[in-house]
Amino acid sequence: MATPSMPPAAVAQGSDSLQAAYFRGALADQRALIAAHMARQSSKLQSMTAAGANELAITRLRRQVRENEAEIRQLDRMIGAIDRRFSASWTITQS
Repeated sequence: MATPSMPPAAVAQGSDSLQAAYFRGALADQRALIAAHMARQSSKLQSMTAAGANELAITRLRRQVRENEAEIRQLDRMIGAIDRRFSASWTITQS
C-alpha cells in the first residue's frame, strides 16, 4: 500500500512558512530588546540633560538613540515584508 504524500511544492511552501515564522519571531525579539534599550537611553538622556552633563556625552547618546531608531525601522520593514509574504499561510480558517 502506498503512503500518501504531499506534492513537493506544498512541502517547500510549508517549510518556507515555518522558517519565516521562526525568523519573524527572532526579528520581533531583537526589536523588543532594542526598544527596551532605547527606553533606558531616553531616561538616561533626560537625566543627563537635566543635570547639565557634558555636551559631548549627550551628543554621543543622542547619536546612539538615532542609530537604534534606524535599526528599529529596518526591523519593522523586515517584519512587515515577512508578514506580507506569509500572513495568508498563517491564517487559521474555521469551518
